[in-house]
Amino acid sequence: MSKWQDFQKKHILLMHALFTIAVPLAVWLVMELLNLAVCGVHTMNSMVDWTTLMRNLLSSFCFALGLNCNLPVGRMDTSTGSQMYLACIIGGNIALSLNLGGVGVLVFSMLLGMVAGGFTGFLFINLRILPMVLGLGLSLVYECISFSVYNQQGLNLFGKPGVAILSNRIFIVVVILVIMAVMTYLFQYSSFGYNRRAIQGSQKLANDAGINIYINALLCYVAAGALVAIAGVFDTAYKSSLVPVLGMNSNSTVFANMFPMAVGVWLSKKSSPVIGILAGSLSVQFLVLGLAKFTNVGMSDYLQTCIKYSVWLVFMIYRMNEDKLQFLRDKRTRVALAKETRAKRVAVAV
Repeated sequence: MSKWQDFQKKHILLMHALFTIAVPLAVWLVMELLNLAVCGVHTMNSMVDWTTLMRNLLSSFCFALGLNCNLPVGRMDTSTGSQMYLACIIGGNIALSLNLGGVGVLVFSMLLGMVAGGFTGFLFINLRILPMVLGLGLSLVYECISFSVYNQQGLNLFGKPGVAILSNRIFIVVVILVIMAVMTYLFQYSSFGYNRRAIQGSQKLANDAGINIYINALLCYVAAGALVAIAGVFDTAYKSSLVPVLGMNSNSTVFANMFPMAVGVWLSKKSSPVIGILAGSLSVQFLVLGLAKFTNVGMSDYLQTCIKYSVWLVFMIYRMNEDKLQFLRDKRTRVALAKETRAKRVAVAV
């Protein structure tokens, strides 16, 4: 064993932490070099860029975390995008009508998100419909409801009193820290988290062991609804308004946040699920912000999106073949060790 391998084994927690931090830093460094070489600007060029990064990071982090509530246990909930629209439009407008400002918009949207997610979970555990099929059907229902209320105007935060706090960097950091603390406790240290991991391993064995898999599924849907509602509020604060959609167009939000969730799940092998998804979301946001700088040299939004999803495709190809690559690395290590051992024996024999 080399000194480096010995150091890695003795400081495994440090190595895992450095790996988790290194991925978003590597993405930032690549985009920084490309932006300087091609566009002549930095990826993070001003305080506006930092505010945009933090706001989009929070939105992406919450939505990816919401998807992660159900997906690892085999439930692909495609209605989360429509839950976001429903919760933000109804909850946000109720808060604005009561003059509760940005915090009120956030709280009421979370409550409506929990109701929408809980209703989805209630239907799932009682009707036993495939999660993806149920999600597609409820997407249409939730979209129609959010479109029909408030004269199809959706949610408009532009010029509303008290909503400026949603763009405050300190408030955004506080919200991120609170979400990290709450979700880390739920996923890692609560009975809900223990049961969820048991179900993730084997639903049948968990049920035979006495775990109520239906209540756990319902709580997962409720948590996902609250998280996507938070994501929707800060996304609306960035865009100033949230316009209702029809025809399952809300699913575009779901698939757009699959990328940070996939990167986060990969990184969570070296850390916790929450920290991994935060690092994955940060990596994707650095990529998006870096690509946005190429608008100055004529790159269209469509080409930027194409590049982003091409990177996702390459990443997923790597993920699907990671075990094969690891096998080849281990094989080379074994061959090198065998050659070294043989050389030592020959030297001793001589």
